[in-house]
Amino acid sequence: MNAQHTPNPAHAEEPVDSPPILEDDGMNINEVGAAVELREQQLDGKTMNGDELPPLPYSAFKRWQIWVIVYLTSIAALFSPLSANIYFPAIPVIAVAFSKPVELINVTVTVNMILQGVSPMVWGSLGDWKRCGRRPIYLSCLTLLCLSCVGLALTPTTDYWLLVLLRCVQAAGSASSVAISAGTIMDIAAPSERGTMLAMGSIGALVAPCLGPVIGGLLAGNLGWRSIFWFLCICSGVVALIEAIFLPETLRSITGDGSVPAQRWNRPLVPVLLRGVKDEGRAPEEPRGRNNPIEILKSFRNIDLCLILWTNAVPYSVLYGILTTMSPTFLAVMPSLTEIDLGLCYLSIGAGGIAGALGSGKLVDWDFRRAKAAALRKQGVRDADAAEKAVDTRGAGKYEGIESIERTRLRLSPIYWALFVVIVVGYGWAAQQRVHIACLLVLQFLAMFQVTAIFTVNQTLLMDLFPGRGASVTASNNLVRCLTGAVLVSIVDYIINGVGVGWTFTILGGWCVLTYPLVMLEMAWGKRWREGRAEREGEKRA
Repeated sequence: MNAQHTPNPAHAEEPVDSPPILEDDGMNINEVGAAVELREQQLDGKTMNGDELPPLPYSAFKRWQIWVIVYLTSIAALFSPLSANIYFPAIPVIAVAFSKPVELINVTVTVNMILQGVSPMVWGSLGDWKRCGRRPIYLSCLTLLCLSCVGLALTPTTDYWLLVLLRCVQAAGSASSVAISAGTIMDIAAPSERGTMLAMGSIGALVAPCLGPVIGGLLAGNLGWRSIFWFLCICSGVVALIEAIFLPETLRSITGDGSVPAQRWNRPLVPVLLRGVKDEGRAPEEPRGRNNPIEILKSFRNIDLCLILWTNAVPYSVLYGILTTMSPTFLAVMPSLTEIDLGLCYLSIGAGGIAGALGSGKLVDWDFRRAKAAALRKQGVRDADAAEKAVDTRGAGKYEGIESIERTRLRLSPIYWALFVVIVVGYGWAAQQRVHIACLLVLQFLAMFQVTAIFTVNQTLLMDLFPGRGASVTASNNLVRCLTGAVLVSIVDYIINGVGVGWTFTILGGWCVLTYPLVMLEMAWGKRWREGRAEREGEKRA
């Protein structure tokens, strides 16, 4: 492809220093490397006759429909962490029932985490495939989870191997809902509000690790360990039914902005969320790149993707280190705590996740609009016009004025990372000194808040850098996070036994400090890597 700068009559009135557009025979690549179809840009201003056209929204769904879809997907995403964490309080009981040591029952946790990381690579790539889409994957995953829970609830206590196998199947069914949820939000959320919606969509996934142990402890203590799996079976079955009835297909290579009808077999039974969404004869967007597990592995050739995924995985793993060591840490401070008391202590983490999702999501969107308006004013655009364009999410106007989307998204990250390191180190030494658990709970709340903020910023940037590949990118993110977390969880107890809890979390805080320069590297070099990737993809399309 011979890319060149060409004048565009549809933007003749824009400032001469507006972001350049590299034109192809059917696709444009804007300054941040996001592919934008030519027809979308032509509709951005005037027709060839000079007539004004009303701006087209990013999504054809109404505002309330978008939020209902976000809530439906966030409920589905809840089952990935819920199915993993609800199991923890029952491990001693299951060990007794199967006449196995706790170490062998912990193997079911390890294999579950491995499948949690690997399976989204398959489901996520299918969710980005135009012949499949998001909706069938939601229903398939929830159905598989439901059936695996039936098997787990009926597993004979003489068949330990079956328990391990079905825990793998359970993870394969539940883990991918997080990746597909992020992809769905990417389909319907404009860049200027993507941070808020990604944060809201992650609330379920953030609350589940905290509510799961509480629910699991209550069920195992009162109804037996099998009731945990019957509970998951009923819940996942109900959610699968709701999504089959109401959830529409959103993949933009199938439905475009939502106005293009999906295949008949891929439509909701009751299309209330499609009410008022009209078919205007617009073509679906072309898929960007191939979508399969091999391509997901190939995506790790992108340096910027690897940096962002690693800077997501490190604080996530540190947080899981706090969670997995919480029971012995709290019992050392207050030996009178019961299992139910310990389960309730997880609620502080949940509250931190909710507060972080609500606060950081809105902060990300507000800061993006502020940075965009400031960049436009610097280019000579009037204040009123800059404020109006700051919320423009159409075509090339999505990132107009933004010189580096990496710097714009990550510029608040030093605050989040610095606070997180201070909180982690403070938590370790507070636990070492055996202060009251109220102090530890407050620090856990603050740690979860900061991790949520870091995750929201990084996830939003990933959606900007890899448009149309939301589920695949999130699957890669899930793979790195789960495998890194599994490694840390397997060794954190040995570190605590060797150097104590204070020095353990000091070391983990130092790990975060050593990781942060990678964020700075992405801010400095990310634009160059992105533009190189856009050029290579453009040459492949030529």
